Amino acid sequence: MKSGEDKIKLGSIAEDLFIEIFSDVFGVDKTNYLYPQYNFVDIYGNNRYIDFALKSEGEKIAIEIDGETWHNPSKVSRDKYYDDLLKQNCLIYDNWKVYRWVYNQLKMQPEKVKDELITFLGELPIFDEIDNFLPEQKGKAFVLKEHQQEALENLEKMRQNHETIALLYHATGTGKTVTAVKDAKKIGKRTLFLAHRKELIKQAKKTFEAAWSEVSCGIYMGSTKEADKYVVCGSIQSIGSNLDMFKPDDFGYIVIDEAHHVAAETYRKILGYFKPDFTLGLTATPEREDGEDILEIFKKTAHKLDLKTAVEIGELVPIRCIRVKTNVDLSSIRINGIKYNSKDLESKLFLPERNKLIVDTYLEYVKNKKTVVFCASVFHAEQIAQLFKQAGINAEAVSGNTKVKLREKILTNYEHGDIDVLCACDLLNEGWDSPRTDVLFMARPTMSKTIYMQQLGRGTRKCEGKDYLMVFDFIDNANLFNMPLSVHRIFDINKYVPGEYVVASSKQRKIDEDLFRKGEKPVVYLDFPVDPSDYEYVDLFDWQKEAKNLISQIEFVRMVDVQAETLSRYIRDGKIKPDLQVPMSNKVFNYFKRETIEKYAREFGWELINAANMKDKFMKMIKTMTMSYSYKPVLLKAMLNECDEKGKALIDDIVDYFIDFYKDRKRRGLKVEKKKCIYNHDILERKDIRKNILSNPFKRFEDMRFMEKCKDIEYVRFNRYIWKKLNDEDKEWIVRWCDKKLNEYYGE
Repeated sequence: MKSGEDKIKLGSIAEDLFIEIFSDVFGVDKTNYLYPQYNFVDIYGNNRYIDFALKSEGEKIAIEIDGETWHNPSKVSRDKYYDDLLKQNCLIYDNWKVYRWVYNQLKMQPEKVKDELITFLGELPIFDEIDNFLPEQKGKAFVLKEHQQEALENLEKMRQNHETIALLYHATGTGKTVTAVKDAKKIGKRTLFLAHRKELIKQAKKTFEAAWSEVSCGIYMGSTKEADKYVVCGSIQSIGSNLDMFKPDDFGYIVIDEAHHVAAETYRKILGYFKPDFTLGLTATPEREDGEDILEIFKKTAHKLDLKTAVEIGELVPIRCIRVKTNVDLSSIRINGIKYNSKDLESKLFLPERNKLIVDTYLEYVKNKKTVVFCASVFHAEQIAQLFKQAGINAEAVSGNTKVKLREKILTNYEHGDIDVLCACDLLNEGWDSPRTDVLFMARPTMSKTIYMQQLGRGTRKCEGKDYLMVFDFIDNANLFNMPLSVHRIFDINKYVPGEYVVASSKQRKIDEDLFRKGEKPVVYLDFPVDPSDYEYVDLFDWQKEAKNLISQIEFVRMVDVQAETLSRYIRDGKIKPDLQVPMSNKVFNYFKRETIEKYAREFGWELINAANMKDKFMKMIKTMTMSYSYKPVLLKAMLNECDEKGKALIDDIVDYFIDFYKDRKRRGLKVEKKKCIYNHDILERKDIRKNILSNPFKRFEDMRFMEKCKDIEYVRFNRYIWKKLNDEDKEWIVRWCDKKLNEYYGE
């Protein structure tokens, strides 16, 4: 049998390197939004996996990290090449943006990959959690009765039952909009009303003003953009095109008029972005006679319950937990955010003693129970499955490497046959449910909340005779920053009693607590390894949670008028002390409280940059601009000359402007630039000019957030807060000032 070291695949190493680069660009806290091995279904119904998935500003982004030859038709089989093309085409067909890098790019050209990440995803993208593994919202469709008050009472009862979405339908003219307004008023939170026709939007505004006069109400449609009102009545098209002007939690209540249109992509995009407490759909023309099919579309399109709430309201089974201590020390393992270094993990984790402990725990406490063991790699899963077989247990390993027909046979035999234990790697994280699973063994250390919650969700489905899910957390020793997740850490439970409910309804939890208080154990199917009166405290320190409310060093630079190099030097010299330092692999990521940044800004005379003063800072930078080359004023003139009404310009047009500017000087016999400068060459290569522009003058403006690359890779633009405030007089002054600075630079 080969060693764990021999079994490490290039993909793992390449993915480790990608996460490290991603951390450098966006901050290590943002790695928590990377969804590894994301499952999707292709057009033929086959399960596929994306290396990393991201959601950003309503977009679905697939990131594939490959070996150098994996997609080269001359290096792989024709079938493999065609299959990879199918996978990519299916992603694009399903509205994914697909970005690919190969291992050698990550290793040899990390700075270029970083620059491409910023271009593709944006300088400071807002990432969302991908929560496909969570149960759907509870909700129902109901018909308005004779009196609207009864409808309002029904909606209130739904919320008391933790239902979060409703579809209300009846004939036109029966007052659905009035009911919606009165219910929104009862909730009292900011409300968004959406419709696809202006008549409906204007009518809704009048209804809100008449029935809820205490709050402001505005229109968001066409040229009218009253986004700051308490109630916003908007068109689907305008809201969908301007989601970046809103925050996901801006509205606590959303009303969708003409909800039978909700399957359209724009509706899906909007409902996937906002996170209200309650969503109400209105329709008078259900596509099905009973309306239930519309509700299914509506529920799938809108938000979903989190797992904890779904358990508490009885949609899923409650969860008990036992923590099993191992003798494995993870404290020296390098991490890069959500992922342990693959080589480090395999060298530490795959020990005979730990593997034996997993099998012994099953034999002693849950033998013959349907159990899934989540393992750290394909090799690990195969090892554990072999040990189970040697102990007389019918077990199988399954992973993405398992052939489709064999995998389906194994899963069917587990669910309905004589296989009792599945040893899984990645494959069962998502896209597979087993109601008959009684037990989960969390034997794969992970720092990714997404991965852990996916795994947990595989066993929470209800099944006849199944009272709860038992989770065994295998707890390895770790340090403060590379501590793996567990049920207790996921749900912020700092007191551990073996076998106690960790997630359950309040009634179930109270019954358990009363028994434990008496020194008795609940009636369960296994004997706890520790006396019920014993308990211990769990260290809940979570650097991701700590960092979530702080400001990264990357963001610090963009908040003040100081260069990144200066800030880094001050931190190195001890002049600036971060509020939180997160050690990752061979580097440290720094985080700050807002008041800390404000304090250092005062101390060092740095001005804070915000939307209100950004234009003034921009103009001040231009007035005081220092020039070791002529590039800055040429870039400013190029941007103003080439940009459209939104302040956006094609990079190719900027390159043309630079070439024309320096060629004209050369033609007129004037000094072009310093001797070794590329603009003195007889032949000007466009790729060199582009690289020069983006790495020299543009980066200075980008560091200060005055300019940025667009997600449309061919474009750059002025910061929108600056562009909105620049009038024609300002633009004319900038051009005159740039000409003056160029004359001074050239001594003309």
